[in-house]
Amino acid sequence: MSGEGVEGPDGRRVSVEEALREFGDFLTVGKAVAVSTRECYLRHVRTFLSELANRPGVVDLQAVSAVRVRSYVTDRADRYAPESLKLIATAVRSFLRFAWMSGWTDSDLTGAVGTVVTHRSGKLPEALTAEQLRRLLASPDRRTLTGVRDYALLLLLSRLGLRAGEAAGLRLDDIDWHAGTFTATVKGGGRLTLPIPHDVGQALVDYLQRRATTVGYREVFLQVRGEPKPMTRCAVTEVVSRHAAAAGLGTVHAHRLRHSAARAVLAAGGTLVEVGELLGHSTAQVTMTYASFDLNSLAVLARPWPTETGDD
Repeated sequence: MSGEGVEGPDGRRVSVEEALREFGDFLTVGKAVAVSTRECYLRHVRTFLSELANRPGVVDLQAVSAVRVRSYVTDRADRYAPESLKLIATAVRSFLRFAWMSGWTDSDLTGAVGTVVTHRSGKLPEALTAEQLRRLLASPDRRTLTGVRDYALLLLLSRLGLRAGEAAGLRLDDIDWHAGTFTATVKGGGRLTLPIPHDVGQALVDYLQRRATTVGYREVFLQVRGEPKPMTRCAVTEVVSRHAAAAGLGTVHAHRLRHSAARAVLAAGGTLVEVGELLGHSTAQVTMTYASFDLNSLAVLARPWPTETGDD
């Protein structure tokens, strides 16, 4: 048994691995969450438990205060994009509810996590500049399989605005090479067909020609180390973060590349309507978030102001 652990109110020591295993089983059996979601939750909860340790490898959840839980999330506000911070808060909230149900603490601390405000509630989306994007795309070593894969992934995210989970879920069967399009499963379970730009198509071909072919998975992007399993949403985000750090861009997450794709459309003279079509937005209200990039694009969505006709 590992030396790391969670110490419950009865004084028994539970290793972190056992706590994570029980929480993982709860997510799979009790909540029926997707494998990628389960792995993301476990990753964030492991970090949460490690930071709360009051002696090497041990945390007494019974002694954890609501203020401490709240500060754990708020202290990350400057380091994570709003959507990523929201995921961290959700994972921690879910674990705390499970810990309370399991008797590891007498207090239900889920309410202490609070609500994370995203850009739709007032925070403007932040995109990479053209120069920053150039530096990011120059980071992968394209002489290696990992570099070829990462370059194709970064280009796909920044040119077509896919979310990390959508890129991870892209399958070989989703690509229509003859038509030059691919169809992604997007948020909410819908399907979005997009054209494949030449540079994105070439990057995908370069990667697919080098990646493992004798595998039983149809996903496009596979892990390079170990068994070539499909990448998860977290793995895609890690690729973006790693290369952003290597390029000297600081903390950048996958969703920022989605904002960059929207900005590129507007910079090229496109409209907010075209941004909405690219990103698969269901309503114009969501797309209006990107009006901060180009106020002139508001004219496309504006209605003519009625003039007086003399009628009552």
